[in-house]
Amino acid sequence: MAIDRDKYIGKFIDEGLENIRVVETLLFDIKEDISVEDDLATLLRSLHTLKGTARMLEFKRIESLSHALESVFIAFKEQRIGLTDNAVKLALASLDMLKAGLGTIQQTKDDGIDTGPYEKELAALAANEDFAVIGAEREKAVQILSGETQAGAESKTGESGENAEPAGGPDISGEASRPEHSVKAALPKKETVKTESIRISLDKIDAIIRSAASLQSLEITAKSIAMETAGLNELVRDYSRLLKTRKDADSRFLREFRKLERLQNRITQSIRNYAIDTGKYTKDAYDSVISLRMLPISTILDAYPRYVYDLSAELGKKTQLTITGKENEIDKNIIETLQDVFLHMVRNSIDHGIERPEDRQAAGKDETGQLVISCSRESGSMKIVISDDGRGIDHESIRKKAVDSGYITEAAAAALSKEDLVGFIFQSGFSTSKTVSNISGRGVGMDAVRSSIERLKGSIIVDTVQGKGAAFTIMVPLSIAALMGFPCTAGGMKFIIPANFVDTILLIKQEEIITIVDRPEIKYQDRIIKLYYLEQILGIQNPAANKDNSAIFVVIIHVYDDIIALAVDGVNSMRSVILKPVPPFMEAAGVFSGIVLSEDYEMVSALHMPTIIKMAKRIKSIDFKKRDFEYKKHRKAILVVDDSLPTREIESEILQTEGYAVDTAADGADALKAAKNKRYDLICTDLNMPQMDGFMLTDNIRKNEDLSAIPVIVISSRESEEDQKRAAMLGASRYIVKNSFNNHNLLTAVRELIGDANG
Repeated sequence: MAIDRDKYIGKFIDEGLENIRVVETLLFDIKEDISVEDDLATLLRSLHTLKGTARMLEFKRIESLSHALESVFIAFKEQRIGLTDNAVKLALASLDMLKAGLGTIQQTKDDGIDTGPYEKELAALAANEDFAVIGAEREKAVQILSGETQAGAESKTGESGENAEPAGGPDISGEASRPEHSVKAALPKKETVKTESIRISLDKIDAIIRSAASLQSLEITAKSIAMETAGLNELVRDYSRLLKTRKDADSRFLREFRKLERLQNRITQSIRNYAIDTGKYTKDAYDSVISLRMLPISTILDAYPRYVYDLSAELGKKTQLTITGKENEIDKNIIETLQDVFLHMVRNSIDHGIERPEDRQAAGKDETGQLVISCSRESGSMKIVISDDGRGIDHESIRKKAVDSGYITEAAAAALSKEDLVGFIFQSGFSTSKTVSNISGRGVGMDAVRSSIERLKGSIIVDTVQGKGAAFTIMVPLSIAALMGFPCTAGGMKFIIPANFVDTILLIKQEEIITIVDRPEIKYQDRIIKLYYLEQILGIQNPAANKDNSAIFVVIIHVYDDIIALAVDGVNSMRSVILKPVPPFMEAAGVFSGIVLSEDYEMVSALHMPTIIKMAKRIKSIDFKKRDFEYKKHRKAILVVDDSLPTREIESEILQTEGYAVDTAADGADALKAAKNKRYDLICTDLNMPQMDGFMLTDNIRKNEDLSAIPVIVISSRESEEDQKRAAMLGASRYIVKNSFNNHNLLTAVRELIGDANG
């Protein structure tokens, strides 16, 4: 199935000009050492997107020249070359040639430009060899791209005739870039032509959306008046009941009061109905205007069967593409961003995921790989799953690449889980591919995917089994102006948590919180995840008083492959809200994706969860005392277990000085026997011990019905995250590494678990 390129040329030119503009702007900032790392990543993404889209539409010259430019900036990033004045001139000349190519496409629908000399010199530059600066196409590019505006062209048409063409060639900037806006279009005939549609700019639609959103204040006002009127009506009824008990009440007064009561009832009912109608019509109007921006997702997916076919053939592979749910509609702005996301994801699935036919047969698979794009609406969001039955993600290759590239030390990499390792694929410049081609291997694509989804306030989750395939689940809002979310409170303030980031909501007891090396964590779905407090992340200085210390609300947040538990004071049921832009004074914070007007006329901030997680990871430890989470239990007796006599004496002295009664044991077997013969409120144990180690001791304590409630603090020289998680899974309440051991962190842990010695 051939792609109808005519449908996409206008959008391709608009996007191409924007990407070239970004490269030109950032080129000088990079040369001047202004935010080099971030700007270079953005520049590479722009070139990568231009190259990928040109490839899909079969504009081979635009594709190859973009790739050559990309190679130059990759070489600069890897510090193999510098950006000299001549290097910048050659890059700018090449960008001008790309503009000339876009102009040629506008005129002829083909990129009939000679890019060979530019590619040759760019290749020499990337290889740190002698190169020449080419600039012959500069004047042509400027002529093509600096034509009259449409308004100017129409003025010229009015003077010179309806078929006059503006000097300097057609304008391909802004709205005038689309074929349907060409100045060659004939003037309308005089006769009236019936039409069922009109063209309206997105700016006007956005203005109507803002006006419709403002109608929400009328709904809130109506509801408020209805509530006040209902209160007045109740007061009238109270007086009516009181008058009925008065035998001396004047009959005429009673009749008039009954009239007042009936009138009040009618007014109350009318206002209640008005409030209901106002809310309904406001929502209907808003939904209707929002629908003007909605397009079926097939707008971008229709081109993919041919793209997958051609790309698979080029790579010597066989791939069958299945697309479901492409009739679902989504906001135009979101579709334009998803276009880049789909391009990178599909390309990676075919290049990295789907194996060659002979490799698939050797692995017992059908020689044709399956690539599935599934779209569906879920909880007010668009859910897109891009999956394949290829080789999946090789976690060990990622681990090795992360170490070799200097992202992480070998020791730290060894302790990373599979979920942690998958997160590296979203790092800029990270790729496990051994070769770099026009298709992939730069390490730019998945970084572009993450950046695009973050801009949409969406999320992506990776599910992979090596040898079986991979699935990427993307959740984005249906509209940039609507949101499904959970209202919550933290530190006395109200917030909205977008629903597409929420796995579930829990109500947990304080006893379920586990502290590992001064960090609170909880068990969730057979794994240990870190617990953070929203009020601490946001730096709220006046937390709400009179909290319920027995249990807390925890929202499980999933962003990419990060999952955390977020503690809040309270959570309400999910609801649909109208999302308004963040006011200018709040934009710098970056932690808010928009604001919502509540029924109490309050501005409630919608949280940007990827930023929340980044901020949470910067928190070193949590002070439980500041959050009133200290346990109020009276426990005194402690058993210290360690095969080292000096260690037992040090720990005993620290605890006894604070008034605790302390017994000791040299190994786990003796400790278990002592615990069965005497009631202890707390056990402190080492891990490496003869006969029965600390793991087995902890496991036996948890399995014994009489002992299972005793908190266990592990004090060990073993500091690996694997040992800490194993201890936690077996039931340890705290884990203190001996190289950070001191009387303060031991006593803090003990007091948090059992209170003061004489409490």
